[in-house]
Amino acid sequence: MRKEIGFLRPIFLTGLLFLGMKAAAQADSVRVSPDKQLAKLLAQVSEDSTKLVKFKGMVSQFEKDKKDAANQAQESADDNKRAADRLADNPQDKKLASKAHSAAKKAKSDSQKARVAADKLDDLNKDIKKLTSQLGKEQAKLDKYRAARAPAISAQ
Repeated sequence: MRKEIGFLRPIFLTGLLFLGMKAAAQADSVRVSPDKQLAKLLAQVSEDSTKLVKFKGMVSQFEKDKKDAANQAQESADDNKRAADRLADNPQDKKLASKAHSAAKKAKSDSQKARVAADKLDDLNKDIKKLTSQLGKEQAKLDKYRAARAPAISAQ
């Protein structure tokens, strides 16, 4: 058994040598030139700036949707209360019971829509905040990179 391992050792070492050379070659190809880094960073800043402008433009529509949904939910809740009060006066009336039931379903549906609209606005505001923070970090990297490159350019 020991002799079999000794026979496999050179093959194993040769395999490791080739894997090491392959990893080193990949590491060299992964390195990105400074100009490519700058271009990539500029592209990311541009893309994030565009997203931020788009998101900020959507805020007013989302606020309007939230307000409209909240108003509709309040109207439905008021209608439901009126229908329930009428039914309380005459609990045996099937027609009133049906109207109260449909008013309750509409109030439930409208309140869900209002919550969804509020959640969408909250999510949009979170996205704007996150994107603003990310853009600030990217801008800081870009400024740092440009400051590092400025002495190198002026030295030439």
